[in-house]
Amino acid sequence: MSDNKRILKNTLLLYVRMFITLGISLFTTRVIFQALGLENMGIYNLVGGVISMLGFLNGSMSSASQRFLSFELGRNNQKNLKEVFELILFIHCILAIIIILLSETIGLWFINKKLVIPPERLLAANWVYQTAIFSSILGIIKVPFTASVMAHEKMGIYAYFSFIDVVFKLLIVYALWFIPGDSLIIYAILLMLSGTIDFLISMIYCLKQFNECNLHFTWNRSLFKQIFSFSGWNLFGQVTIIANDQVLNIFLNWFYGTIVNGARGIALRINGIIVQFVYQFQSALNPPIVKSFASGNIEDTRKLISRGIKISFLLMMLLSYPFIIETDKILTLWLGESPQYTAWFTRLAIINTLLDTMTGPITTGIQANGKVKKLQIYVSLALITVLPISYLLLKLGIEPYFVILANIFVSFITLYIRLNILQQYTGIRKKFLIKEAIFPCYLVAILSIIPPFLYHILTINSLINFIISCLTSIISSITLSYMIGLNNSEKQFVISIIKKLYSKIK
Repeated sequence: MSDNKRILKNTLLLYVRMFITLGISLFTTRVIFQALGLENMGIYNLVGGVISMLGFLNGSMSSASQRFLSFELGRNNQKNLKEVFELILFIHCILAIIIILLSETIGLWFINKKLVIPPERLLAANWVYQTAIFSSILGIIKVPFTASVMAHEKMGIYAYFSFIDVVFKLLIVYALWFIPGDSLIIYAILLMLSGTIDFLISMIYCLKQFNECNLHFTWNRSLFKQIFSFSGWNLFGQVTIIANDQVLNIFLNWFYGTIVNGARGIALRINGIIVQFVYQFQSALNPPIVKSFASGNIEDTRKLISRGIKISFLLMMLLSYPFIIETDKILTLWLGESPQYTAWFTRLAIINTLLDTMTGPITTGIQANGKVKKLQIYVSLALITVLPISYLLLKLGIEPYFVILANIFVSFITLYIRLNILQQYTGIRKKFLIKEAIFPCYLVAILSIIPPFLYHILTINSLINFIISCLTSIISSITLSYMIGLNNSEKQFVISIIKKLYSKIK
């Protein structure tokens, strides 16, 4: 099967999964909001953020696992593939022990002494914290198994696992109404049980299906140095990303309390639902990029990165514009009465993510080479500047959502940094990517938002006008993406896909 057909098939499988989970997620978010209340949501978002901050080690190893497994599959080296998996599993078990030690010492002290949590809710916060630690440990050990599924491009199985997980979460939402007791504690415990079942299913499948997957440990000094160097510099980058997200969350807590944490938590949940559509495409695209580079085919690598940049951005734009323009109406229909600041947190978070979607394929191209030191140093130095700027703005008393503007500004800078490093390490020229992918995306983005925005400001607030505004946004985005965003070969590719889908439906 060709790369394009395989990517298309895997993307469609992931989108089937995504449409199902989207509907359930939209429903469960509203019910959770009603069942827990804003303060409990703020506590859960804040405490869970501390675990995420302590789990930055796992984030760096996750990308390393997928990269090295995909690379060996691209070279068709079964012996090395097995050795890579066993060493990665060993490293993740060590990481799990480290996370436990950090969580039960520094993290526990931070939760009880430094966060602004109402005294009567401190017990519930600690329950959330301990269940989150357990779920985090399972997530760490699960990474090598999930990486194997992704490296083998078994997206149907991945979609199936995700569907099971989201069904459990739906059952949890209903259980909140019937199980007596503290709803926040019950929610945390049930999520932990759901994560345990998901972990066992994933592990058992991989042990039965993939030859390299087993529960043995191995040690290879040379291979460990490669993985450690790659993951070590990714770790440096992960620390910065976590700092931008979770430390900003703590800053907001210090200046505005848990209510603003709850508002931002809702905004991030909405943004996460939207961006998952793009990440599904990039998940299907990443293994072919690494495998193409591993086989020495730089021209195919360049085409995959260019197409990945363009489709990622245009897809995210198509989904984002209705949320950006009609944020207030969507929040009202979805949540009823939304908390203060939620609308602006949502808009700015989506805009920032829209800019960042283009960096995914570029970063994968750099990681395929295995040299990520310069990437992580330069990008991290740029990103870390967001924190002092945000703290200063909050200290001056500005509205809390304005701190996201600092992230948006830095996103432009980091995109250019990644393009330079990609050119240096792979020979893929940044001028080509700017001309063929990035500039058309920006042009389409500017032109596409004009018709729905004008309609929005010139009409009264009503349900029918809301529907027309969203349809105008979608039609404008699709039309201009096809006319301006795609080149001739991409247009022919899209037409061929539509014809195939039409013939199957017919």
